[in-house]
Amino acid sequence: MNNEYKNNTILGPINSWIFNVLSGYMDYIFGKSKRALFKNHPETVVEIGAGTGANMRYLKKGTKLIAIEPNIHMHTNLKRSADKYGIHLEIKTLTGENIDLPDNSCDFVASTLVLCTVHHPVACVHQIKRILKPSGVFVFLEHVRAKENTILAFIQNIIHKPWHWFFEGCHTNRDTEALLEQAGFSALSMEKYHAYSPFIPIMPQIRGRAIK
Repeated sequence: MNNEYKNNTILGPINSWIFNVLSGYMDYIFGKSKRALFKNHPETVVEIGAGTGANMRYLKKGTKLIAIEPNIHMHTNLKRSADKYGIHLEIKTLTGENIDLPDNSCDFVASTLVLCTVHHPVACVHQIKRILKPSGVFVFLEHVRAKENTILAFIQNIIHKPWHWFFEGCHTNRDTEALLEQAGFSALSMEKYHAYSPFIPIMPQIRGRAIK
């Protein structure tokens, strides 16, 4: 979701290819959690950082997806995924901090492994709250900063700079858990857990839903 990748002719296409190739494996790691989060979603879904469309497999056929995706190099695979899963797709080449949807207009917003990448996460969450209708739902699955003074935290800190450069501006050690707790949602249900994989820097994770 980092805007610098929007027109990056090297890293933009590379990330699009990597995310597309890893789609099946990421479903293996996170699919059960995502299916639970997207269960009973409404006819229209707004996704922050839709990438190459990995989450479309969890949507009902015929769903309208408003995809907030600033990386133009993702768009071809995003459209292919929409065709594959029967999704009505609208792409907005915007960052999560600059969503152009009206106030109180959306029932359901989702982000998965995206809030780590935005330049200004507080502003992005503010935008999510702004566009949600009263009692609208925000579902999320994100990786977060590890506990202080642990080996995992050490790894996150050491690898942060190259990881951040290569993977769409991803912060391996962002405290997204605290960000959501402080965001002022009327209700927040959040679970911290470990989905183990070779991608050690993106452990642990949080999953849950917030109500405006």
